[in-house]
Amino acid sequence: MNHSAEPDDMPGLSVFEKSCAYCGARFRVLASHLPRQDVPEAYACPECGKHYELESAVEPEVRLLKPRSDGKQDRYQETMF
Repeated sequence: MNHSAEPDDMPGLSVFEKSCAYCGARFRVLASHLPRQDVPEAYACPECGKHYELESAVEPEVRLLKPRSDGKQDRYQETMF
């Protein structure tokens, strides 16, 4: 009997837009997905450098859509607390 592939076994691409929680910049994230090869991958806001994470087969591609809206020019700093 011939069965079609399960959805989890299908390669794909996810594309979504995100607003940075720190500086308000808006950017598009493109992530590739491969069966059983997705791992946590980090990506950063192109304006302030705040890091985010998602499951992807390779490092996500990030494209700036709208510059930061907070009026600042600083970079985001992770805290240890």
